Amino acid sequence: MKELIKTIVLVLLVVVAIYFAFVVTKVNDRMDQLNVADSVHVINIDGFDHNLNDLELQFHGRGKHIQQFQRDLKALDQKLGITARKFDVKIDSVGLLISELRMNTEAELANLKRDQEDTAKRLSQFQRKTDRTLTDLQTALSRMNREKNDLEKRVKTLETPPEDPKKKK
Repeated sequence: MKELIKTIVLVLLVVVAIYFAFVVTKVNDRMDQLNVADSVHVINIDGFDHNLNDLELQFHGRGKHIQQFQRDLKALDQKLGITARKFDVKIDSVGLLISELRMNTEAELANLKRDQEDTAKRLSQFQRKTDRTLTDLQTALSRMNREKNDLEKRVKTLETPPEDPKKKK
C-alpha cells in the first residue's frame, strides 16, 4: 500500500514537473521571438543611423533634409520607446506567470504532503485496528480450543465405561 502511495505521489510530481517544463518552454519561445524582434529593431536603427550619416555628409547645409531626418529620428525614438514599454510589460507578465506557477506548484506540493500524512495516519490506525482484531481472534481461537478439549475429555469419560474394581486386581 505504501508503494502504491509512493508511486501515485511520484507520478503526480512527474506530471507537475512536465507541466512546469512545458510552461517554461513556452515562455522561452516567446522570449526568443521578442529577442529576434528587438534585434531587427536594432538593425533598423543602425541602418537608419548609417543612412543619416551618409545623407548628412551628402546634403550638408540643406536644412530640409536634415529636418526630415530629425523628424524621422524622433518618430523612430518614439516607436523604440513604445516597443521598449511593450517589451517591459511582456517581461513583467512572464514574471507574474512564473510566480503564479511557482505558488500553485508549492500549494499543490503542500496539499500532496498533507494528503500523504493523512493517508499514513489512516493506514496506521487501520493497522492498529487490524492487529487488535487479530489478537481478539487468536484469543477466541485459543478459548475455543480449550473448550473443545474439555468437551472431548467429557465425551471420552462418558464413552468409557467405568472399570470394575474387581477386574483391576
